[in-house]
Amino acid sequence: MANAETWIVFKAEDMDAHGWEERSLMPSGDLTDILHEEWWSDGNVPKVGDRVLEAKQDDDGSTYSREGDWVVSKIQQFSSFDTENRIVICYCVYEPIISKWEEVERGLPVSEMMATP
Repeated sequence: MANAETWIVFKAEDMDAHGWEERSLMPSGDLTDILHEEWWSDGNVPKVGDRVLEAKQDDDGSTYSREGDWVVSKIQQFSSFDTENRIVICYCVYEPIISKWEEVERGLPVSEMMATP
């Protein structure tokens, strides 16, 4: 059996929250309150008080992350009786902070991990 996956959606509590002018769905361009989404397979989910992580990549391929300005204020979880997969909605409020970008350490490339000795 495959590992259970969790789709996590981070959304602003209010459509008029900070940055609303910049949030649009592709390709329709409709405004949305969705801030970020991701898939997790480790079984853990964010908690109230956690900050949404931001990430960026430089031209040289280096990846950096930091704690963002959005804080989880409420969580709702949904699942079905016939699967272990679930959806978690994290409602967020805007609480700006000054946060330092830190480089994300990378593992070995897949080709090196799969190489036989």
